[in-house]
Amino acid sequence: MKVNYAAKKWYVTIVCAILAIITAVALLAGCGGEKEKTIKSMQITMPPLQTEYVEGETFDTDGMLISVLYSDGTRDEVTSSQYTIDKTGPLALTDTEVTITYGEFSVKQPISVIALGDKVILTLNNGVDRCDLYADGTLQLHGGGGRLMKPNNSRWSWDGETLEIWIQIVENGVTDEEPTKMDLVYDDFGNLTFKYMLAGRWQMNYQISASELNKALTPDVSYPCPRFSSGRCSRTYLPFSSAGSPFQAI
Repeated sequence: MKVNYAAKKWYVTIVCAILAIITAVALLAGCGGEKEKTIKSMQITMPPLQTEYVEGETFDTDGMLISVLYSDGTRDEVTSSQYTIDKTGPLALTDTEVTITYGEFSVKQPISVIALGDKVILTLNNGVDRCDLYADGTLQLHGGGGRLMKPNNSRWSWDGETLEIWIQIVENGVTDEEPTKMDLVYDDFGNLTFKYMLAGRWQMNYQISASELNKALTPDVSYPCPRFSSGRCSRTYLPFSSAGSPFQAI
């Protein structure tokens, strides 16, 4: 039988060409032929520990976790060295959010900023009467016996080590113009108590536990003033009102 060598040669050539194409496609797939993943979205997976600030404080990223979601469904964390925030200076009362940006993506973290004179740092009480110490160094007394409301000439301070409380003495209905330094007494456990003569009739005992005291007044902060990025702030007193006596007996 006569063999058609020309046809056989042509057949072998076609088969080899097909195998070559298949091999090339396989090689291309193994050498980066896969589609590169891209970022689809960015989100705050955990908010920062602090979201309420006093005017003048700076935004603290401590505790905040940022992540990005890729097109292949995987997720990566974005570190603080990789993203930027739009508010790095002292916060103002008008600030309601902080924008965090990574590349072309950004997310917003809601915050609240309150005035120094509205932020209670510490409260001493006796179950009925309260002594509230505010971030701007002012204070007020209120409760069942009487009240010393703001504005007044009383004040308090904390320099990172020592607490001082100065309150105007009221005796027989007459209020001293200048405040008197209170005698703060600490027991063996660090609990604090001080006595205040109310209108010459009652002696009020204000107190606070050591745990509550140490939680609010730490060595890295000082009052009256907001905390800045260094963790401390100027201890210069803010101006106090010299208005007439605000004390009202009840």
